[in-house]
Amino acid sequence: MAHTERLENAMGECSGKQGSTLGLRSRPCSSERDGQVRVVKASLQKRLGPYEPVLTYLQSVLVWERPFQSVLLFTVVNVVFWFFALTSLRLLFLLSSGLVVFICVDSWRNKIWPEIRVSYYPWCEYPTGPGLYYSLDPV
Repeated sequence: MAHTERLENAMGECSGKQGSTLGLRSRPCSSERDGQVRVVKASLQKRLGPYEPVLTYLQSVLVWERPFQSVLLFTVVNVVFWFFALTSLRLLFLLSSGLVVFICVDSWRNKIWPEIRVSYYPWCEYPTGPGLYYSLDPV
């Protein structure tokens, strides 16, 4: 009985705060909750926005929209798992392998790729992207 009285009091306090103009839920204090949801949504979009194409691709692979790539991902994950599960010095090997991969990717992005990429020349006839790179295909 005390629970229902507290619920009625809470409904009475929040009844003026409901946002019916936005089509929000008709729960007590829904505008406060929707405000929190909007804040979380904005922060997630800010943090994950640059990774949206990768996440969309990963989602399509995980829900088997692309069966060949899903099977390939499944196989790779299993091989990597059993590789690390059956090796000795597991933690040390995992840390050192991860560090080697990180250093190789960082070197490729920051040192090797800037030296070998084709620069943008405005007098060139066939740009392939937003003006940064050109196709080497003679077509």
